[in-house]
This record gives sequence, C-alpha cells and structure tokens, in this order.
Amino acid sequence: MPDAKADFGPRLRLEGYRADGGALTGPFIRVQGYKRGTTYQTAYTLRADGRAVLGDLCAASATRVVGCASGSRATVLPAQSGRATVRLEGRGGPVSDLLLPAGRVLDVEPSPDGTRVAVLRTVEQREYDPAAPLYLDVATRDGKVLSRQVLGSFGVRRDGEPQVRWVDEGRLLTATPRTPSLTSSPSGHQVSLWSLSGQGPRWTVGAGELRDAVPSPDGTRFLTVRAGSVPEVRRVSDGAFVRALGAAVTASVPLPGGSALVALDTGNGQGELRAVRPGSQGRRLGGPGLEGVAELAVSPDGTFLAAARPGSIAVLDRAGRSLHTLALPGNLYWTELAFPGAKTLFVRLEDGGVSGGQSRTWDAATGRLLSQEANTRPVGKVWLRAETRRLPSGVFQSRLGATGLSGKTLWQEAWRSGARPSFLPSPDGRAVVRGVARPVQGQSEQADLYLYRLDPRTGQADPGLTLRTGNPKEAYRGLRLLSYAPDRRFVLLGEGAGDGCGGAFYGLRLADLESRREVKLPAGLTSGLTRFFGCGQPVPVPTAAFTPEGKEMLVRDGNEVSWWRRP
Repeated sequence: MPDAKADFGPRLRLEGYRADGGALTGPFIRVQGYKRGTTYQTAYTLRADGRAVLGDLCAASATRVVGCASGSRATVLPAQSGRATVRLEGRGGPVSDLLLPAGRVLDVEPSPDGTRVAVLRTVEQREYDPAAPLYLDVATRDGKVLSRQVLGSFGVRRDGEPQVRWVDEGRLLTATPRTPSLTSSPSGHQVSLWSLSGQGPRWTVGAGELRDAVPSPDGTRFLTVRAGSVPEVRRVSDGAFVRALGAAVTASVPLPGGSALVALDTGNGQGELRAVRPGSQGRRLGGPGLEGVAELAVSPDGTFLAAARPGSIAVLDRAGRSLHTLALPGNLYWTELAFPGAKTLFVRLEDGGVSGGQSRTWDAATGRLLSQEANTRPVGKVWLRAETRRLPSGVFQSRLGATGLSGKTLWQEAWRSGARPSFLPSPDGRAVVRGVARPVQGQSEQADLYLYRLDPRTGQADPGLTLRTGNPKEAYRGLRLLSYAPDRRFVLLGEGAGDGCGGAFYGLRLADLESRREVKLPAGLTSGLTRFFGCGQPVPVPTAAFTPEGKEMLVRDGNEVSWWRRP
C-alpha cells in the first residue's frame, strides 16, 4: 500500500455489497491513505490471496463526504449558513439538492431504490464539542427530512468513522461511536436498526466494542467486527449473534517445550484459552466463557495459570479449571502480571499518572492476599521498592531499593531523574536488570537507556551498556524492558514513540549483559514489526518474551504467534 507510514498508515474499513452498482456479491475492505502526499483510496475483495483490487469505489476525499448504492450517488456540498446540502443523483432520475438541518454531515448513503438518502449529522456548539448530539436524517427527493437523535453517541467526529447503511428500502443500520459519559471520549461502535418511522431504533447492540455494520444482500444478516478483530454475523431482525468468523488472539505467554498459552476472543463477548504449538490449532484448556483476557502468566512449574481481565484476575490450574477470582480495584489497568515464585502471583496496576499506581501479591494456591503495599514487588526473598518524588522545580526523581522479609532496608539507590524506576527481575529471582534513562544532547524529550545487572539481595551492580534509539531527533522515542532471559544474560526490549495520542512501535532490540553489547536481530523482528497507531486507530502493538528455556522468543503480532531462535 503506498506511503504506508503516512498519517499512521492506511485506514481499513469494512464496507459492503452495493457500492459499485450492485455487481459485488460480498463485503469488501476499503483502504484510505496517502500517495505522494495526496489522499489515496482503493478497495480489496475479501479473497484469501488479497489480490482482487476493486479500485476507487465511490470516491470520496478528506473534505467531501460521498455515499453510493445501486447506481445512485449522494454527495455532501459545502454548507450554506451552517446547513449542509446533499446532492442525490443517478438511476436515471433527476439531480436533487436536499437541504438538511444545521450541523456537519459525517456519513451518507442513498437508499437502494434511489428515492431517499440517509445521513449521520452532528450538531456542535463549538469545535471539539464533547456534548454534540448525533442525528440520523432520512431525506426524500421532495425535500422532506425525518430527524432522530442517536442516543449514546455524543461528541462524534468524522475520524470516529460513524457509518449508516441501508438494509433495504425501509430499514437502516447505523454503527456509531459509543460515549459512556459526556466527560469521556467516544469509543468503538454501537450498532442500531432503524425503520422509516418512530423516534428510536428497533434495537441497539454493543457498548463500544463493535466496529462497522454491513448488511447482507438479502437483508437477513449483517456483519460487524468485535474489538476491531473478530468478524461477527448477526441477525438484522433483532441483532442476535449468529456466529463468529474466526477468533482473535488477545494475550499470549510461552510454555515449556516450544508451546504457548494463548487467550482467544471467540466472538459475542466469549473467550477461551488454548495451548498451541507451531503449525497447530492446539488444545483448549478449561471451558468457554473466559472473555476479555488481556494478560497471561504461568507459574515456574506450570501448576498455576493467571488471566487478567477488566476488574479481576482468574487463577486456574494447569488444565484451565478455575481456582480463584481475585478482584482488582476499578479505574486502574494492569501493566505487569507475573509469578515471582511457584505459588506467588504479582500484579502491578497504574492509573496513568506518575505515582506508580498500586501493587498486589497473592498466594495462588489459596487466593489469600499477601501484600498490597504500593510500588513493591517480591523478588526471591526480598521486596523491591520503587519510589518517586517531585521536586519544587517540578522535576521528577525516582530510586529503587530493597527490604527483607522483616521490613528492614537492605539497600537503596541514590535519587535519579525520571518518573519511575525501570527494572525487570530474572525468572529465578537471582538477578534484576535495571534500565536508567540518560539524556540525549539537544533532545529534551528523548533519552538513551543504560542497562546493567544487579543482585536484588545486595544492590551490587555489574558494569552495563548504553542502548541508543534509532532516531535521536524524534521526540518521545525510547526503549522499554520486555523480557529477561532465564540465563540472566540476555534482555529483550521494545523501541517506540508516543505522545499520549498517536505513536509508533519500531521493533525489538536484544542486549547481552555479559559482553555488554547489542545483538543484531533479523529484519523480521525490527523493521518488520514497525506499527503506527493513533487515537481511534486500534492497531495492536507487538509483544515478545523469552521461552522458559531461553533459547527462543515468542512474538505476538496481532493474531499471529511465532517462535524465533535467539541469535
């Protein structure tokens, strides 16, 4: 795809059926991006080889909204006194300019018979108005307009990609961003069915976890995409789930012997765990119903499994049977889930600030809470403590220290600049890799990373090495620790950039702490994993971890799980 890196890469949307005048017999993927600096659009059929290019169907632009269906075309003309005009033409009928109520048109599609046009319109009182209501308008060629508010969708903009599609001459589907409250940003889509009468929809499904809605040619089914990854077939009559077309990998963790444990989203808010090997579908562990898993961990001897979901962590035995459900506090997200010991489960949670968030440690066998002291983590027979402070000048400093089981301080670093310490224990708890940011001359928003190994019992540090970012001129670019090998020698890192709304992942890096040098990785693990993402653009960021034997690395890139030999 041309200029794949421009504006976070091409945008892909599910479209359907009638856009080329009725010749299509199935859904297609619309691609919008940039070609030599100008907007670019094409479409691909959903063939397995991906080679059937349909071309620029129903050409739109960055400034003009267009919709097509069965030989008809609707084009949004420039607004007059705050009111948009939609031009409806085609099918041998007259050209009709239809004046709409005040507001901005976000999506439009003519009806299959060419007698009406459906419009999604937002009414903003100011730029970026979070309370702006969204309306569904149905206008006829004689200028009559039926307007109904789409409840649950506020502050919607064109980059939220709201969608309206005709099912037949009398029914419409809308897929619109869901806004949980007037103080929050719109998320993914909710899907609704509307008729040509009444003030509300016949039904609404989804609360922001769906994306797009394309009806089947016979009007009995529609296709949507859950969480941007799992296609679902649903009934038009009542929105009920029919079946999923595949599954999505939401989390993974390596297992001994060259296998991996993966969490799957199987559609309709359901999920399952599977133990897989290269080239196989694997076997399911436990029963269905373990949905929404975003992180997995396995105890060192494989006795316990942990699956983190919004609001809770499920602890299971090696067969996937549920043992305990551990509650998590609300309004927090987990950043780390691990088994520091054979029966000890640890989770670190954050609120997005610089306080470091909260920590929890449990006995996995009994479900008993062992500690909830903030910013502490068990490593072997000591507790590592990360501290952060803010100076009167506004500069943040942090340090790492350790206490024994009795609570006595064993060692403590000097204060260093930085919001929070970066460190990662080895699987056996006998070593810790520490990352310290070092300023880049002339670039205040970027830092190199100095890596070294230390003994968690004494704080004794070995000589280290410095890793530099791939582009010292790119702001907010840096390195983060991903995985520490069982041999306590190799460290896997990810390189990325971001400013809170938009960013990039530039691939993996590998450091050798003993030789104090960087190990070159194949292109498939560096530039081949480059991904660009932004607000409202759900691009999965690749993850990687060493296998328990330490000779290979498990890499998850979206729904693909692969094993790579460590150089």
